[in-house]
Formats: sequence, C-alpha cells, structure tokens
Amino acid sequence: MTTRVRLGLVGCGSHAWMAILPALRFAPIDLVAVCDTDPSRAERVAQAYGASARYTRHQDLLAAEEVDVVAVVGPPGLHHSVGLDVLAAGRHLFVEKPPAMSYRAACELAAAAGDRQVMVGFQKRYARAYQLARQAALGADFGRPSMLRLNYSHVRTAPLLDHLVFMSIHALDLARFFMGDVVAGTVHLSERDGQHVIALTLEHSSGAASMLALSALEPRLQETLELAGDSTLLRVRDLTELTVERAAPLWADADGTTPAMMQSWRPDFTIPTDHNNSLVLQGYAGEMIELADAVLSGRPVGGDIGDAVQAMRLVEALRHAPPGFSRLDLD
Repeated sequence: MTTRVRLGLVGCGSHAWMAILPALRFAPIDLVAVCDTDPSRAERVAQAYGASARYTRHQDLLAAEEVDVVAVVGPPGLHHSVGLDVLAAGRHLFVEKPPAMSYRAACELAAAAGDRQVMVGFQKRYARAYQLARQAALGADFGRPSMLRLNYSHVRTAPLLDHLVFMSIHALDLARFFMGDVVAGTVHLSERDGQHVIALTLEHSSGAASMLALSALEPRLQETLELAGDSTLLRVRDLTELTVERAAPLWADADGTTPAMMQSWRPDFTIPTDHNNSLVLQGYAGEMIELADAVLSGRPVGGDIGDAVQAMRLVEALRHAPPGFSRLDLD
C-alpha cells in the first residue's frame, strides 16, 4: 500500500517558496519534480527540497515523471491551462486559488476532473482557529448556526475582479464552509478612487444568513469571524484568537466573566511547537495534510473544485452587480 504522495510542482515563485513548499513537511508528501520557466527558480527549489528532476516545460514533467499529484502555483491563467493538462494526463491536481479568472473557466476544470482529485487552495478552511471553531459549531450544545458575520477587509486592491478573486474569495468560501450553500443574496457596492467597498448578505440553504464586509479601504488585512448558534457565539480574530461565549443563567453572573460562560484559545508563541507554527495557524499545513490523506485514502478532498466553482459563482454575480443596492443574480 502506498503511504506517501509523489508530488510534482509547476510554479516555483514566491508564494510556493513561502507557503506551499514549507508546509510539505507536515504531510506524507515527497517533492520529486519541479518546473518553472525560470531555470534558476526551479534549481533553488530542487536543491532546497530534494527534488531529483527540474523542468522548464510542464508538458515534459507530465510525460517523464510518475507523480501522483501536480501542484500548480502561479497566476490564475496558469492554474487553468496547466490544470487542464494535468487532468488530461490522469494526475490528481492541486491549484492555488483562484482556479481561474472566470466562473466559466472554473467550470471547465470541474468538468475535466473526472475521477481525479482537484483541490483548490482555500487554506483558511484548515487554519487552526477555524478548525477549532468548526469543531465547536458541530457540538450538540452549539445548536444550529443562525448567523455568520465576517469582516474580510484589506488594503487597496483594484480592479474589482482582482479584489474579488485574490482577496474576497477567501471570505466567500468561509461563508459556505461554515453555513452551507448559498441560495440568494443582496449586495451594496460602492466605489471610491477606484477602490470598492462591498456589503454582502447571503441566504444559505439552511435558511440562516451571512453578513460579509469586504472593503479595499482598510489600513491592513482585517479578518474577524463571528458565528452565532443557539445562545452561543464563536468569535475568531486574525486567526490567532478564538472566543466561545455562552448565555448566562437569567440574572446570574450577568457580567459574563465566569469560566462556564466564556472560553478562549490562542496560540502559545512562547513554546516552539508545530501547533504554534504560522503555517499551521494560517492553514497551509492542514491543507497539505488534507491533500495527502484524500489522495492516499481515495476519499473526496475538502475544498475541492466544486467548492471553487461555487465561490466563483458568487464572484461572477458580484463583478456584474450594479453600483448601489441590488439582489445577486445567481442564475
């Protein structure tokens, strides 16, 4: 029985170098071949991570190497075009988000998948704080999720499509991750000096709602998620703090300070453990663990191309929304 995944990498740029490659050590994955149009970048990665083969054409890698999965990490057009070639060659695929620049192109990747695994880089699903929050939300004492509030705002990012596919897509995926499929929505879209501010309300198949603030006029990335259940509230702030609040008995301990009413988690940066590693906290390690386990076991991977198609469906509706207030066209 195969116990390790053989990986080929197409795209050896800064994101692969800083986030994807360092996360491989957390999973049973061996990097065996790398490809980049810049030979020096491929050489740097090969030497650092022990890959035995270097290529400047992904077609040559696919023809020569017996790899289980090919990871494509680059611009969206590369994810789409090389991803189609990887699937045609019968290999499993990992692509960074977005998988393409349009809903239609994302659907093309989904249609080409067949029985191959296609994972998309929605690493925030696997961030430790969100995993702990998801676990708490599935507990019997949490009840059914009733509302999600998510602020995912950031520095200037234009045009609108870049704002959506490079930044807001994380928030769109997290809303589905915690609340389920989206069936309707409304949006208020405004623009100032070429930058966009989006106030989005989504209705989910459960009947619950999400409220998302997606602004490109903030001083830094702001990421706060609140998930309400039945008299319970989960709050995640900047991936490094999780608070669970529960209702107080009527008129008793109403100041909200008793341990039974409030619990919190945050990483202990004073101790050098993997649990406190930034790759674990940001989700890149969990993402690679998920990829390897799905490929080795044959079960469906989480954060797959189907999830990406649904996120791009929302992107498509938002990019065509008129200024001001409107209902989302999800057809």
